[in-house]
Amino acid sequence: MESTSDFVIVGGGMAGLVVAARLTEDPNISVTVLEAGNDYTTDTRIRTPALWLSVLGTDAFDWNYRSTPQKGLDGKVIPLSQGKLLGGSSAINGQAFVANSKAAVDAWGEFGNPGWDWQTLAPYYKKSHTLSRPTPAVYDHLRLSYIDDAIRAKDGPVQVSFPDEANDPLPAAWVDTLASLGFPPSGDPFSGEMTGGYINAMSIDPSSRTRSDSATAYYEPAKSRPNLHVVTGALVDKIVFDTSGEHPKAIGVQFESEKDGRRAIANANKEVVLAAGAFGTPKLLELSGVGSREHLEHLGIPIVVNNPNVGENLQDHPTAGVSFEAAEGVKTMDGLSRQDPEVVAAAMQEYMTNKAGPLAVGGNFTGSLLPVADFVAVDDEEMLKDALNVEVPDDLSGPFSPSHTAFVHSMLTKRTEGTGNIYVYAACGNFIPEGVGADIIQTASTEGNFLTLCAALLFPLSRGSVHIASSDPTQKPIIDPRYLQHPLDIEVLARHLTYIDKIVHTEPLSRYIKPNGRRSFGAPSDLSDLNQVKQYIKRATLSCWHPTSSCAMLPRDKGGVVDPRLGVYGTKGLRVVDSSVIPTATRGNPQTTVYAVAERAADLIKEDYGFGK
Repeated sequence: MESTSDFVIVGGGMAGLVVAARLTEDPNISVTVLEAGNDYTTDTRIRTPALWLSVLGTDAFDWNYRSTPQKGLDGKVIPLSQGKLLGGSSAINGQAFVANSKAAVDAWGEFGNPGWDWQTLAPYYKKSHTLSRPTPAVYDHLRLSYIDDAIRAKDGPVQVSFPDEANDPLPAAWVDTLASLGFPPSGDPFSGEMTGGYINAMSIDPSSRTRSDSATAYYEPAKSRPNLHVVTGALVDKIVFDTSGEHPKAIGVQFESEKDGRRAIANANKEVVLAAGAFGTPKLLELSGVGSREHLEHLGIPIVVNNPNVGENLQDHPTAGVSFEAAEGVKTMDGLSRQDPEVVAAAMQEYMTNKAGPLAVGGNFTGSLLPVADFVAVDDEEMLKDALNVEVPDDLSGPFSPSHTAFVHSMLTKRTEGTGNIYVYAACGNFIPEGVGADIIQTASTEGNFLTLCAALLFPLSRGSVHIASSDPTQKPIIDPRYLQHPLDIEVLARHLTYIDKIVHTEPLSRYIKPNGRRSFGAPSDLSDLNQVKQYIKRATLSCWHPTSSCAMLPRDKGGVVDPRLGVYGTKGLRVVDSSVIPTATRGNPQTTVYAVAERAADLIKEDYGFGK
């Protein structure tokens, strides 16, 4: 069975649906989207913001990947969730909507990608979403004066808002505490230049208090177009190449239907666009003969393009935290996490009746973008110099290492750049055991109420890999993020975590934490002891589920897989549009950047083919 369209997009996730919707605005352009998962757009578990944790690790919604045992984490295996449904990870993530750093995006161009900088990409961040201002009472309570209406997005598809909460004292206490420590919000995050503690926006529709993802924002308004065809339950086996010319040209893909097990070909008159994510895209390239000759020949896969950079340069945000017993009378989410019947029933009733309460809020919204306080102290420049001069193991070096190292070092020296996100949520965390989804919170929720403070490393130097284990397309790839194997990553994450000790002992947040109260399992007895914390994070680190960079947009001799037009080196008619092309980990959650890159990619495709002229 065969079908033909102008463009075949592999992956109906965050990026794929953006490109599909934008291209089919022209009725003369036909697009087929192949999504391995199914359509759960109306499923209550997907639409209800707070239920995101309950779907992680479930085979219906999640690819449910696992890392290899991590050398930098004493052999710990890390669960890695990625969305396997229409909307991809935008349909199962925690909904935090965090802008990237201007300096980080400008670095893309400096790495050798002309035409990629903040000035070029900023309009696409804006184009992708609408940020709604809350009521004046909520605006004041959540300390949202940082919002700049000249920057605020007002007419994009993804609906973004803030929690409709003017009574919970914790968010305001968080912002006020960081401000008292010298880190107030310094500006609008979408200016690209911001540090401090703040309440971040969420991809939640303020009118319905439901998740807003690429399926509802981009696909739903476009689904009736006759030139758009979306196939779910379609596992793509390989890209079909015409190798008769000077360069192999992608002319379609082969896929298997989940419904009847039949194989089919989706032909592309113009291009194949890979949007299968940071794990799925390199897997498909390798299955199709694009990758390391040595690795693919070992698996018996004929070589189409020899590029050992495919699947390399993988980056992710490692995170670790500590839970503190809350003071008497402080309301937390622990009852909901423990699935206490009365608490769950009350929350469901409040959400169903008023679209309010704890179920109307997604993941973390109380966070920060902070430099390492120790490194930017006026009287401690030697500490930073010593940290930057650490000896790096040979197996962590690569063609991108000099550029990447110089970039991260530059970010660490600036007080105006956040290299860590310290965030808080009102429930007990579960950091030491392996766990996925709800287990991260639920299995840790012993009796009592807790506040959990975490630190995430935003610009790791540890770079890992993702590669196929066999020629069988149903087999999951081997994923080795190499968390904390670079010694500077341990230093930076540990110092961000020790800063939590200062935060919890500072007013007004300190009044909500029980003096000498219990802490989460395995937490250091002295959180200010850097050596104790370094040992702790090797056992307590988890993933933020933010993988990027495994098919990086870089010059080929620097480790690149795609060029500045997002075309795959050595091929024709093949482009990548997803988080795998982003050269370095983003400052915070990558979804805003994936939307922006996808919006720009749609314009690049239109330019390349002269559409709209």
